[in-house]
Amino acid sequence: MSGKIFRHVITFIISVIDGGVQRVLVNGSAQIKCDVSSNIPNDQVLLVVWYKNNLPIYSYDTRGAHAGTPSHWREEEVLEDRAIFRTVREPAELIISPVLEKDVGNFRCRVDFKLTPTRNSNINLEVVVPPQPPKIFNDRGEHIQSRAGPYEEGGDLHLVCVVTGGSPPPTVTWSNNGQILSSSMADYSPPSTLNSKLTVRNLSRIHQHALYTCQASNFHKKGISTNITIELFLRPLSVEIIFSNQPLSADRGYDIECMAVGSRPAAKITWWMGGIELSGHTQTVSADGNISTSTLHFTPTRQDNGKTLVCRATNELVKRGMKEASMKLNVCFIPTLLLDLGSNLNPEDIEEGDDVYFECKVHANPAAYKVIWKHNGQTVQHNQKTGIIVSSGDLALQGVTRHQAGNYSCIASNVEGDGESNTVELKVMYKPMCRPDQKRIYGVARNEAAEILCEVDAFPPPDVFKWSFNNTADTIDMPSTDFVKQSLRASKLTYMPTKEMDFGTIMCWADNVVGQQKEPCVFHLIAAGKPDSPYNCSLVNQTSDSLEVDCTEEIQVFNTTFVMEIYDQQTSLLQANVSSKFPIFHVGGLDSGRLLKILIYAVNVKGKSEVVVLEAYTLKVAEKQTGTHNQFELTPILSVGIFIGVLTALICIALGTIAAIKIRTTQHRRQQHQKGKPNNISRPGNLPIKEKISLPLSQSEEMYDEKNPDVVPYNEDPDYKLKSAAQTPATLHNSRSNDLEVFGRPVDDRKTYLNAQTDELHYAELSITMPRNNAVTSDTNNLPAKKPPLYDYFDEPTVYAQIDHYKTISSTGGGTSPSQAPSVISPSSTISTSLQYPTKPFSREIVTIRTPLIYTQQESCV
Repeated sequence: MSGKIFRHVITFIISVIDGGVQRVLVNGSAQIKCDVSSNIPNDQVLLVVWYKNNLPIYSYDTRGAHAGTPSHWREEEVLEDRAIFRTVREPAELIISPVLEKDVGNFRCRVDFKLTPTRNSNINLEVVVPPQPPKIFNDRGEHIQSRAGPYEEGGDLHLVCVVTGGSPPPTVTWSNNGQILSSSMADYSPPSTLNSKLTVRNLSRIHQHALYTCQASNFHKKGISTNITIELFLRPLSVEIIFSNQPLSADRGYDIECMAVGSRPAAKITWWMGGIELSGHTQTVSADGNISTSTLHFTPTRQDNGKTLVCRATNELVKRGMKEASMKLNVCFIPTLLLDLGSNLNPEDIEEGDDVYFECKVHANPAAYKVIWKHNGQTVQHNQKTGIIVSSGDLALQGVTRHQAGNYSCIASNVEGDGESNTVELKVMYKPMCRPDQKRIYGVARNEAAEILCEVDAFPPPDVFKWSFNNTADTIDMPSTDFVKQSLRASKLTYMPTKEMDFGTIMCWADNVVGQQKEPCVFHLIAAGKPDSPYNCSLVNQTSDSLEVDCTEEIQVFNTTFVMEIYDQQTSLLQANVSSKFPIFHVGGLDSGRLLKILIYAVNVKGKSEVVVLEAYTLKVAEKQTGTHNQFELTPILSVGIFIGVLTALICIALGTIAAIKIRTTQHRRQQHQKGKPNNISRPGNLPIKEKISLPLSQSEEMYDEKNPDVVPYNEDPDYKLKSAAQTPATLHNSRSNDLEVFGRPVDDRKTYLNAQTDELHYAELSITMPRNNAVTSDTNNLPAKKPPLYDYFDEPTVYAQIDHYKTISSTGGGTSPSQAPSVISPSSTISTSLQYPTKPFSREIVTIRTPLIYTQQESCV
């Protein structure tokens, strides 16, 4: 008995087979192997029993009644209906599905054979339970779902992966884009919780959008993982100003672009110049947020030249998240100029003769290629001979004169345009000088006060005025009570002549801080009366309804108005009344076919002149008549007659012209022969004095009517009969006269002069021709008897003589007393001088400056 037991024990021991370990994923299917094969023929399986941890849980029985249909039994509490034993496969399998976590344990299969000894096999079943999905937390303990960050570029990344559950305990790993990373592991409570920490230092641009994976696995081919993406705040990668490197023009608008690339989030772009932030720009961001573009609308000024324009891209979420680009501005602008008087000059103490210079400082980009100077708006030309030295930046005036006073400026030019400096006024102090455009001749009557205005040019204005009176006898200083200061540069003298000697020359001087006036202002006080009548009046045009009359005027002292009145001779009704500043009249709107009487006279403040009477008529208007057939026919005989008549007329005209030239030549030779015999030559009647000097004398008086068609003197008037130059009284040549200025405008050489029948004063016009060498002496006895030499004469200005109607006729026939000698007025002189006339006639024709007075009747003809 004991031997059997021993034999069975050995057999059991030999039949126990260790099948190892089988791992099955929970909820999966476990196929636990059990070998039921036998090597003994006709052997069969009688019973198979499965044990879990030595407790039977399943049986397969073919014994007895179950030989045909095996019986299956399972422990419901352990396997429920999840297990079945299949023998169709080799080896046989106990299939558990689904496997639960409680199925973990040692499974033993015991097989009883009919012939073969019992066989046992062991398998340890391990049920693998996967862990919960990993959870990733940041260093602040915040759970990260899918994106971590944003983290600052250059900073550190700290992540923690927490894994819960899992059997056996899982293994946790970190990977970046599939590459396993090293990490630190730590096991924390509660149980079955595992944490893995990942640290990435000095994050850079390559970590942007990087994929990090935390994976937990426990002997299972496929682990459980969680992925996150890293977001970074990135600094701008590059900043660039997009603008062509070209000069800018001041005060012109430009659009300048700046582009920042690589900043996350998009960089904020600002513009700076000279430490001051600029406004007026707009910013756009690309769709992917990688490119930021800012456009600055910039209008540079001349002050911006040389400054640096900065484009600054800033990401405030990143340390050192600022990057900038700069551009140095080259701003072209019109020159700006600053003009100053020389630094060592006192602008308030510059006198004539001083040297003056100006400094023109030019600031321009590009440099000015031309600098010009202006004086009162006129360009200053370089002229070293006159002391004007012009350079690009300086102007020197050597020996400055008063005419160079005024406003100075400099103008510089470059490609941008012309720039003008400030204006500097040059004040040149000079002595007073008489103003040239003031009234010089004053005509007043006796016992009439004349207000004489003396105006001077001076800088600074004069302090003192002084007046004096000069006549042929003496010079008298005027008392200060007679004149007052009219303005800064003018003085007014009130003067009343009471007798003839009170008429003469009045002079005025002024003083200022520079000195006394060198040349005085000279005024001539002459006696004045009613205006002279116009003369040489003639009809120059007449139509059926208009007339035009042209007269010659005398020189007038006062403002004179000329009046023309037209009367109907039949009705004596006034047809027209016209006034004019000049004796030229045009009248329209008259009735046709009328006989007219025309009255012409002059009017001034002293009264009205004598009337000049003309007769005229208006043409008749052509009557409308029925036209008749013209019976006149041009025949060949008539044509020949007309031709002969025209030819005869031309021959007569030619012969007449030749005869006139011959006669004129003969007269000219006779006059040349008689120049030394003035007593035999009579003076022309009514020729103007200018013509009397310029025309040769002739005893013929046929020309007189042509010269004066309006006024015909009475031939029996003894005062009208003219004497020759030799018959001029000697007292006239010895008389003294004052050299005065011409009053009024020059008169025409055709003018003649009419005397009123009143005792008013009249003026004669005299044109004196003097030799250039002024070789006029009072003694002509030494002149040779032969033909006098020819002198190079020139025309001196016209002078005027004062006519005294209260003359006394000398016994010799028309001479004047010395006290009544006329005074001569010269238009060119401003200083009173005395002219000494020769007592004997000069070699050329000498005429008296005395005009004849017409006291007798005058006839008027048209």
